[in-house]
Order: sequence, then structure tokens, then C-alpha cells
Amino acid sequence: MIGSAVFFFPAFTGQWIGPAAILGWLVAGVGMASIALCYTELATAFPQSGGPAVYPAQTLGSNRFVRRFFSYLEGASYALGWTFGVAVSAWYVANYLGAIPPLTGVRSYTVLFGLLAIGASLSVTLAGIDVTKRTNLILTTFILTVLGVVAAVGIANGEPTNATPFFTGTGTQFLAAIGIAITGYGAWTVVPAAAGEVKRPEWTIPRAILGSLLLTTLCYTAVVVALHVTVAPSAFQRGNLVMVAPLSAIVVDAGLPLLANYVLPVAALVAIFTTMLVGMTSSARVLQALAERGLFPSVFAATSDRTNAPYVALCGVAIGAAAVVVGKEVVGGLVLAALVGTVLPYAINIASFVGFRIYRDDVTATFRAPGGLLTAAVAFGFLALLAVGLSVDHPFAATLTVAALLVGFALQYVFGNGSTTADHENA
Repeated sequence: MIGSAVFFFPAFTGQWIGPAAILGWLVAGVGMASIALCYTELATAFPQSGGPAVYPAQTLGSNRFVRRFFSYLEGASYALGWTFGVAVSAWYVANYLGAIPPLTGVRSYTVLFGLLAIGASLSVTLAGIDVTKRTNLILTTFILTVLGVVAAVGIANGEPTNATPFFTGTGTQFLAAIGIAITGYGAWTVVPAAAGEVKRPEWTIPRAILGSLLLTTLCYTAVVVALHVTVAPSAFQRGNLVMVAPLSAIVVDAGLPLLANYVLPVAALVAIFTTMLVGMTSSARVLQALAERGLFPSVFAATSDRTNAPYVALCGVAIGAAAVVVGKEVVGGLVLAALVGTVLPYAINIASFVGFRIYRDDVTATFRAPGGLLTAAVAFGFLALLAVGLSVDHPFAATLTVAALLVGFALQYVFGNGSTTADHENA
């Protein structure tokens, strides 16, 4: 979960609402916890790969068409969101690589280095989940160490007066900032997405999801606090260092050029890479699950005999991300990914949680979300507020994207074979 978001999203949230971004990142983490509790119960009830696309098909009532429709919509929007997420991460490779003094000219080759990063991520994920896991573990240890140092330096050397005025935006911008921040907390969904490859799922899944979410919330909030006690709200202007590499601004102000010019850019590049690994791993397995259920072209169900990696789905996500990078639609895609690729699939699977509690008394989850349906209500309310904040500035793009997803379902329904491997879908 400790990935690329914290290395560049604080620039957007700080520009929109000033130091209130501290509260925005904290609220995003707490709000995500209500969603994660619902997912954790579903994941322990149905520990299958592609979980986010499986839950609607298993829980949303007795009408097979309704279950399949929402399974498709959840999975397709989830994969779309992560495709944009991979593209956004790749886009920033040249920015942080160019922050290293001998490589400043690299920033002129954003598209080229973005494509190279996508290609490298694809190579690792094609090698299978074990290689991806080991790579992520080593790299994330390094990232955590660097972020801890940056947060400590910023808080120790910052001035509280820099965090005034505390709120510089509107209420809608505050909600939009939370919506952007919440995308930085979404990597835990790789756990239910790859649950079929998790050892001891009843023990591992709750600890992996909830433990990582708690630690990530504390880490991100500390880093954003360090940023806003170091950098005044007036500095969040286009062209300033804080907008290009926000965390570098923290250590530059503290007079640590070695950390700013070398260690931090490398950590950011590593974080970008781990985020791309997670995004490609989870979205590909969701597309694979859809294909196995006849809700996506069947070719996406193909897996490697040697590594079990869904190689067609992985290549599809990589090609989609590459198209976004080449088309330079990253900034607009950021908000679209948060709205259609995050809020929509979360809402569908919170509904799946409610459906599970009501309809599936034949299945026992090893983890029960505290609060039950009240927790689901809190999560729905949280997502509704985010949808309002995110859709105000991009209603047409969001509507057009959802319409395209619906057309995709109609085409697959008419021309697909309609096969399914899910037992309950035939009930």
C-alpha cells in the first residue's frame, strides 16, 4: 500500500484546500476502513482470485442477470481505475528521475520513460505472484524507511505558522481532495483480488487488509503534516518544486540536498514501481475472473502454465495504461479513475456485503465486520460525499465512461457465450 500516491498527490490536495489536506488524508484513511471491513468479510467468505468481481455474482439476490450485470460493472470499473492508476504512476517516472541532478534532462521524455516503466512492471508481473510479492516486500521496506526520515525531518524543522490559513478551498474541493487521497489507500484490494493465491486466507486476509490500512493511514498523515508545516499554502503554484515533487520540498527546506536530490527521488521511483505492480496484479486477476464467468472476452482468462499469471489480462492492462500515457490524458484520468474506478466499484461491493448478510446464510465468513449493516451505511455515506465532490467538475467524462462500460456489457451479453464457473450464479 505504501506506494506512489504519497509522492505526488499531496501536491494536488495542498493546492486545492491548503493545510486542510492533513485532515483530508486522515479522513480518507478512516473512511476507507469502513469499506475495507466490508471487503474483508466478503474475502474470507469467498477467498477466490478476482474477488471484487466475484462478490456481486455471489450475493446480490436471486436474479442471475442482476448479479452478472453488477459483477461485470464492478470488475470492469475496478480494472479501468487501476489502468489509469498505473498510467498516472508511469507518468511521474520522468519527473522524479529528473530530480536527480545529473538526469535533469530526462523530464523532457515523460512518455518514453512512462512506457519503459510499464514494460518493466509487466515483465515482473508476468513472472508470477511469488516474484511480484518478493519484489514488493524488498522495495517497500526501503520506501518506508525513507518516508519515516522525511516525515521526521519535516515535523522537526517545520513551522506551525506555515499551516495557516488552514483551509484555502471550498467544501466541494475538500470532498474532491479526499476522493483523490483515497486512491492512495486502495492497494489493499490486491488482497481480495488475489485471494485464491493467499496462504491461510482466514488468518492472513484480515491482518493484511486492516493492518496495512492502519499503518498506511498513520504514515501518509505524518508525511502530509510534514509537508504543510514546511511549505506555506501560497507555494502550491504551478511550476514550483512542491507541485513537481512535493516531498522533495520538505527536505530541501531542511537543507538536506543529498536526501532531496538522490535518496528521495529513488524512493519515489521505487514507490511508483510497487504501485504499478500492485495495480497490474489486482486488475488483471479481476479481468480474468470476469472472463471465466463469461462477462469479458474469454481470451482474458488465459493463464501461464508455469507461473499461473493471467498473461493476456496483464498485457491488456499494460496496453491500456500505455495508451493513456501516450495520449497524455493523465490529469483528467486521475479524477475519472477516482470516481469511476474507485467510488463505483466500492459502492457495488458494499451492496454485495449487504446482500451477503441478507441472502447468503449458507456461507460462513471467518471474519465478521463489526457494526454489520451500520458499517455498510457509513461506507455508503462516505462514498456518496466523495462522488459529489469528484463529479462536479467532470460530470460529462464520468457519464460517458459509465455509458461505455454499459455498452461493453451489452456487447458481451449478446455475443459472449454466457458461460460461468461460479456455482451460486447457477442457483
